[in-house]
Amino acid sequence: MSNKCNLIRDILPLYVEDMVSTDTREFVREHLGHCESCHAEFEHMRKPAGFIPDADIVPLKRIKKELFIKRLQTIFFTAILACSILAVAFGILTSPEFFPYSDKLFNVIDGSNGSIIITFDNKVTGYSCIKEFNKETDTEIYHINAWTTAWDGYSSNRGKQNMVIPFDGENKIQIFYAQNDGSEDVLIYGINENTNEDSVTLPRLILMPYFLLALLAFVILVILRLLLRNKQAIIVWIDRIILFPISYIAAHLCTKGINFTTYSLQRDFCIIMLVAMLFYFTMLTGKSLYKEKMGTSQKTDKYKR
Repeated sequence: MSNKCNLIRDILPLYVEDMVSTDTREFVREHLGHCESCHAEFEHMRKPAGFIPDADIVPLKRIKKELFIKRLQTIFFTAILACSILAVAFGILTSPEFFPYSDKLFNVIDGSNGSIIITFDNKVTGYSCIKEFNKETDTEIYHINAWTTAWDGYSSNRGKQNMVIPFDGENKIQIFYAQNDGSEDVLIYGINENTNEDSVTLPRLILMPYFLLALLAFVILVILRLLLRNKQAIIVWIDRIILFPISYIAAHLCTKGINFTTYSLQRDFCIIMLVAMLFYFTMLTGKSLYKEKMGTSQKTDKYKR
């Protein structure tokens, strides 16, 4: 290789970047026209250099992704926990407090069109009515009750509650007030033909079978976990499933306490299921965060050693 080629190759990087004067450019171009070796070097320099990533970048990206996922999990855990607490508070504050019978609790008025109007006292914020029909006596039987809640006592402004019962006069009618405290129902409208029979509205006990079913499922899953402790793939699923009966039991205890009777089954069961679902996702997320924290601690201890 001649000294001229050495000189050209020293200039080539600047020539490729177009950082030489006009005279130098012409000088290099003329040389490349008849020197195959320098021209090959020039073509090699013109090719884009393949970027070789730093080996340290991949672990950093993985750590960044893990931190981002952990941050999202922490936010989700906090939000679900807050929703769980609010749901429990809502369930307790909106639990009906039924009023016992009192002459001042309501007024029963015959409407002009044959209907029966029941006007409740201002302290009543809610009521319900269940209709039955006795075919033997051709009698329409209504059981009504009235309640308020702690929530309504502080925030509600519903005004006076009124209920209208349509009555065409073709059948007999009886309206009972259900006290929902174990006392007998009180006839407030109509004639009681069965004077020797007392009607009592009993609470539903359907919440107890659900509670016992959840408790039984918990026991069975614990036994399965002990028997299959060597099968890690199955253990993972058992650990996820077992959280739901735990969540249901906890939700029942938080909203109803050690009480399985209910006069408003649909409302109580929906509240328990809502709280149970929130508890489930809270425990599932919390368990995941705990495992990640323990794994990080173990790695830190390993590095220290």
